Amino acid sequence: MPAVSTSKPGRNDPCPCGSGKKYKACHAAEDRAKAAPPPSAAPAHPLKQDLEGAMALLGDADVSRLSGALEHLGVLLAAAGAQPGLRYDEKAFSEHVGQALAKLAAEEGLDAMEARDRLRVGVVRELGTRSFQEKLGAGLLAQAARSGRTPEERRALCVGALLATAAKKTGRVRPEDNPVLDVVFDVQFREWSQKHAEVVRKYEALIAGMAPEALTPEAAEALRKAEAGELDALVKHVQADPALVERISREAKERAQRVEAKLRDPATPSVFSPDEELWLTCSLWEPLRAMKSPPGDAQGRREVIAGLLRAVKVAVDPDFLEGMLERLRAGAKDPAADEPTREWLTDAAIAFEAEPARLVLAALLTARQEARGRSAEEMVALADLKALPAWTPEQLEPYRQLLEKEGRAGGAERIRRAQEWLREHPVKLDAEG
Repeated sequence: MPAVSTSKPGRNDPCPCGSGKKYKACHAAEDRAKAAPPPSAAPAHPLKQDLEGAMALLGDADVSRLSGALEHLGVLLAAAGAQPGLRYDEKAFSEHVGQALAKLAAEEGLDAMEARDRLRVGVVRELGTRSFQEKLGAGLLAQAARSGRTPEERRALCVGALLATAAKKTGRVRPEDNPVLDVVFDVQFREWSQKHAEVVRKYEALIAGMAPEALTPEAAEALRKAEAGELDALVKHVQADPALVERISREAKERAQRVEAKLRDPATPSVFSPDEELWLTCSLWEPLRAMKSPPGDAQGRREVIAGLLRAVKVAVDPDFLEGMLERLRAGAKDPAADEPTREWLTDAAIAFEAEPARLVLAALLTARQEARGRSAEEMVALADLKALPAWTPEQLEPYRQLLEKEGRAGGAERIRRAQEWLREHPVKLDAEG
């Protein structure tokens, strides 16, 4: 066997292996591969741990944990707003829902839950396409990667992203069986309902002082249909009139300014109930403290403000907002209240519904009065809590039990949520010095 040369042969030289072939046609490619530096390891996915935690949650036998993550995902989607990829196509969704509701309304004896389920199934079958699910998965991962996210937020968003890509990986998941598509439907249907209802309320408030003969025939017909439950006609009428849109926007801005000025008045009572105020104190404690000692650089300050706004949007969930609005509307109709008070409460209900996060934050930062107890026992319980240097879940338990005893189920549930929050986010009331 010929000796193998140790010098590197030329491309057209005989291969040193003795095969008789030219080097370029024999061992040249193999030698180049051996001489090439080893490939660098691919960087780990920035959400690797969160995705692994989400995978474990999907495989957990305790489905209550997955349900909790999906509920949290719904809150995060609502807070993120109608961004591309996080909602079904807006026009297609509105058209499908409007037509489906008209058909369902014509059916007699249809149970409300069955009607909603049929509406949901119809939407996700038509709009929850493979392409949409891929965009949704990418959008949820992008949301999870945003700075300032808590581990719980990242895990909930990663659970949604994994579910959104399940059909692509397995090919066996029907849209109506994919829970993340249900979450998107619930959020978007709530937004659709609120949008239509808000247009009706704003329009009604706008024309409240107008004589019926002052309305155009189109406006009168649109309002008549809206009062009968057909909201699309009124929405289209308002959107088709630029002057009316501008007038509604101007009056909404003026109303918000009046409400904020009233909130700064030392004589204005708190717009929150005690349990709402306590929940906001717990859930916003950390971002509010960060606001009081912001970083020196502009980018750091922007991130602190953005973190506070995100926290407010999560804290003011639909149940919180609806309970607050019901109380304001009830006060606006209270015959025992004077006219200025009723007008202020009417303005407040409309303004808080239109811009809940901003107005809640304004009420927290500028209001001079704290929420008052609704009974002597509640006032004592609140005073005891405020005298403590720190709050723990156990210290809130007597107050939760009192609310249950007084028949305030919504408030008791909110305190239970505050207790859960405190287990991972302790509040030290003396930290402000």
